[in-house]
Amino acid sequence: MLLNAKSPIPLYRQLADRILAAIDAGEHEIGARIPAEQHLATTYSIGRPTVRQATDLLVRQGRLERRRGSGTYVLPASRSIDLFSLAGTSAALEKSELNAKMTLVGGPVRDELTFKADGSGDDTVEHIRIERCTSVDGAPVLYETLWFNATLFAGIEKQPFADKPVSVLVRDVYFLEPTAADQTFFAIVADENLAHRLNVEMGAPLLRVLRELHFGENRRALIAEIVCPTDRFEFSQTLYPARDDQNANTANF
Repeated sequence: MLLNAKSPIPLYRQLADRILAAIDAGEHEIGARIPAEQHLATTYSIGRPTVRQATDLLVRQGRLERRRGSGTYVLPASRSIDLFSLAGTSAALEKSELNAKMTLVGGPVRDELTFKADGSGDDTVEHIRIERCTSVDGAPVLYETLWFNATLFAGIEKQPFADKPVSVLVRDVYFLEPTAADQTFFAIVADENLAHRLNVEMGAPLLRVLRELHFGENRRALIAEIVCPTDRFEFSQTLYPARDDQNANTANF
């Protein structure tokens, strides 16, 4: 089946999704070599640079590995959680081997958020807030509070938050990808509410991440507050050197 050139989703993202689907379906086994770039280009009637973009993305996500002079091979899903990736926490959990389950625990409700707009004043923007908890093998490991710009993401409250990663909803329903993000990290201790939500003792150390995603001129259109204990899993971040081409700098939300 050919890729859809008329879709707002870039061709390289479509191909990356196809390759991942084939891996998940067992068509490309762990440790196996995927088809060569020229074969994929011919199969999907696209150029080799587009194929390279797709495989570059999967290499950065840790799903593929290039071996000089040999080809590109399938890697096992990591048990670490790339908490800091723009790909989103729920997407990172879904791609791992962890038996993760998301549960909607609050919202959707409407909030009025006020921001400083480049120091020129305060802007009040209506957002839709939801709260959800992610558990692994029945134990809570992440508590998320998400705020969606109510105008940019009109109707978001009707979407199945417990069934799909937010990144999938944003990409497939609204055809959007973030252009930039700001992230701030805090070391905190559990208050009564977080102790209950995460099944930890009050005063237990927690990691809090505040992530603000920007979509072009729509600043802070999606805000996520993520709180997690760090005693069960490794939370990682993979860094890559800057590259000159624009597509390489596209945020993988």
